[in-house]
This record gives sequence, structure tokens and C-alpha cells, in this order.
Amino acid sequence: MAQENIFLFVPNLIGYARIVLALLSFYLMPSCPWPAAFCYLLSSLLDSFDGHAARALNQSTKFGAMLDMLTDRCATMCLLVNLSLLYPSYTFLFQLSMSLDIASHWLHLHSSTIKGSASHKTIDLSGNPVLRIYYTSKLVLFVMCSGNELFFCLLYILHHVQEPAAWSYWLLGLCGTICLLKSGISLVHLITASQNMAALDVAEREKSTKTQ
Repeated sequence: MAQENIFLFVPNLIGYARIVLALLSFYLMPSCPWPAAFCYLLSSLLDSFDGHAARALNQSTKFGAMLDMLTDRCATMCLLVNLSLLYPSYTFLFQLSMSLDIASHWLHLHSSTIKGSASHKTIDLSGNPVLRIYYTSKLVLFVMCSGNELFFCLLYILHHVQEPAAWSYWLLGLCGTICLLKSGISLVHLITASQNMAALDVAEREKSTKTQ
């Protein structure tokens, strides 16, 4: 039986397309705001399709989960770097957002992997109720992630629009609220993952003590 090529699984091919779109978006950001925003949002939208493809084709992999998470985190980080240039007075807030986003997701994924989960989106249903709702409700997950990305994209677009429509500020406020909620969830991520890692350390130390 021929060995499967994980790198050519359909969900991972979608992941590569997301990376290309994100890189194109970063390249266009300094001079072409609308095409840049389109490529960025399309890359974010494809995040929903790779998960469906993985489940439908039975092609869920740890590599795909890591690729998915890293693409999300790097894309958001690069957009926030650009926003820091456009809104220098808010650089510290953007830095806080980047740090919280990356630290919480990395530690959560690492603790999940150590515990044997195939993805950071697979959690113990007896765990934190906030994360349980976040990861088991597709609607909540979609609204949180989409609202968060749309908020940052709107900040980017509005900087390049001379006279924005009134409704755009209402949408910005709504998405900003979602962004704050998602930051709160990221903080819960960080705390819960830290507790999980500490519990694993305690278990390993107890096991080591017993074997000595």
C-alpha cells in the first residue's frame, strides 16, 4: 500500500491557497487597499472550507491543524503590523492584541497536542464552559472569528476612505465589540492552557517521584 502524502491532502492544499492569498494581501496593503482587503478576507473565509474538507474526506491531520492555526495567527499579526503604521497612537493596543492572540493560541494548541488532541479545536467537553461554547457552537465560532477579522479590516479600509458612510461606523462598533469579546476568550485560552500545562507538569513530577 502506497504511503499517503499528507502535504497533498485537500484541506492542506486549501491551506496553501490561504497562505498565497495572505502574502498577496500583505504585498498590496501599502498601495492597493481594496484588493488587499479582498485577498485577506478571502483567505480568512477559506478557513471554514478546509475544516469541512478535512471532515468530509477523513483528512484531518496534526500538520493541517498546525498549518491552519499558524496561518490565522500570522495573517492577523501582519495586518496589525500594518495598522500600527496607519494608527501609530494605538500601536501599544495592537501589540497587546498580537501578543495575547499568539501566546494564548500557541499554548492552547501545545497543551492540546500533549494531551493527545488532533487539533486545538478539539477540547475536553468537561473543561472550561466558555471554551466549550466557543468550539462546539459553529455559529459562535464563526461570528467571533469573522467579527474580529472584519474589525481590523474595517480599520484598514476606513483609513483609506475619505468620507466613510455612517453605517460603516456602526459596523465598526459592532465588530469592535466582538473583537473585545474574542480578546476575552483568548485570555481564557491563556489561563486555561496554563492550568492544563501546570497539571501535566504535576502529573509528570508525581510519576517521576514514584519511579525513583
